[in-house]
Amino acid sequence: MGYRSSVALAISKELMPRFLTVFAKCPEAQAMVFKDHDRMDEDYDGEGTFFVYWDHVKWYTSYPEVEAIENFLADCELDDFEDLDNSYEHYRFLRLGEDHDDLDMMGHLCEYDIRLTRELSF
Repeated sequence: MGYRSSVALAISKELMPRFLTVFAKCPEAQAMVFKDHDRMDEDYDGEGTFFVYWDHVKWYTSYPEVEAIENFLADCELDDFEDLDNSYEHYRFLRLGEDHDDLDMMGHLCEYDIRLTRELSF
């Protein structure tokens, strides 16, 4: 069956044009984002933020669609956009793997809404 993750991604309306260029280079990423999601909201926060969520997805960089999204996120982490200051404020990425310590968090957009929570169950 393989290793699975839960993944959430939010992109501000200002950063969205840059994100859409990913699909020109990788059509598989376009299918993953617009067809193969578990939840999508084109106006997540009432301010034009695009949100997509995948549950139980194989998130491996060996898949071209995942690699394309990860490369985009790496550019955001480097704040590599001349026309957009503080790109880390324009996206949010969370990936929660099956292991307790397997977690990736990047960006600050909607960080109080899109977050990891811990709780006890019994």
